[in-house]
Amino acid sequence: MKPSEVAQAACDKLSFTDSATLALAKKFCIRRYSMIWDSCLWNDTLGVVSTPVTDGQELVTISQYVTAMYASGTGYNMFLDFPVASRFTVSGDTDGIEVPAAEWVSFFQLDPNTWNNVDSRKSTPGNFVNWTRVLGVSYGQAGVPQIKLIPTPNTDGTLFILGKKQSQMRQFGEAQTISNDTNFELRGVENALMAYTEGDLLEYSRQYGKAQAKFQEGAAQVSIMKDMERGQQQQISRIIPDSLYDYTFQDIL
Repeated sequence: MKPSEVAQAACDKLSFTDSATLALAKKFCIRRYSMIWDSCLWNDTLGVVSTPVTDGQELVTISQYVTAMYASGTGYNMFLDFPVASRFTVSGDTDGIEVPAAEWVSFFQLDPNTWNNVDSRKSTPGNFVNWTRVLGVSYGQAGVPQIKLIPTPNTDGTLFILGKKQSQMRQFGEAQTISNDTNFELRGVENALMAYTEGDLLEYSRQYGKAQAKFQEGAAQVSIMKDMERGQQQQISRIIPDSLYDYTFQDIL
């Protein structure tokens, strides 16, 4: 299903027939789609890129287009929005090692000299931190992510990065996304978009009570999408213990 089809269906339900309202509905639809895209790490939003890394290279700009993705794609080249996980493989090797993300402050607390790009500190990267995004005309409206490898690599290799793809709205902007009018990548998103678009049209018509009911319906449909991710796809279920932090000293005795 495409944004134009959702917009037309929403206008049909609310008996809006003029072209101006239809154009407005398309804007509402893609804005809500971008909101849903950003709200969760959906499987359909994941993609993989690989980039070469040289000896002594501190910063890695992830400017390659996504080469492998969970979803089938929409026929346009996509950049990553941010990295989720990565693997570093030394040149000539077949197996790599995991390079997980870490927080800036943790390195300063443990060993601030780990950041130093000197021969005595170089080693196989064990972590990465997110760096300033790189902006440019060739990188779309949102730019591309950049990461710093820690420690600085002491050998050439290849970095394989699993990350979240940029939404069309984020990469191309509103006008271009409406013009593209491609099928949605998120499966099962149509019902949520229908409800949200109808709600936005009602709010635009100053029917706030009816709009709130539609917004609640849209939120419920997004929850169903999350249940579909967990319940209808192959996943490994894990039990993660949690504490409410309300135990007293008497509970321990």
